Amino acid sequence: MPIYGYECKKCGASFQTLVRSGDEPVCPSCGAVELEQQLSLIATPARGGESEAPACSNAGSGPSCATCPGAAMFS
Repeated sequence: MPIYGYECKKCGASFQTLVRSGDEPVCPSCGAVELEQQLSLIATPARGGESEAPACSNAGSGPSCATCPGAAMFS
């Protein structure tokens, strides 16, 4: 049961949802089913159990980090 990201074509809301076989996702903001599936970023597992350092040396600090896809790791 994968989690997919969508953008609503009616209200513009972006969201992620679990999609089961045969289910049709619905916008949680307006209830519309006219959605555009978004490209998902896939994290690669670290080798040998090591954790990978963030690509940005300033990750988690500063206002611009809020728009970075990796910022969720620090919240």
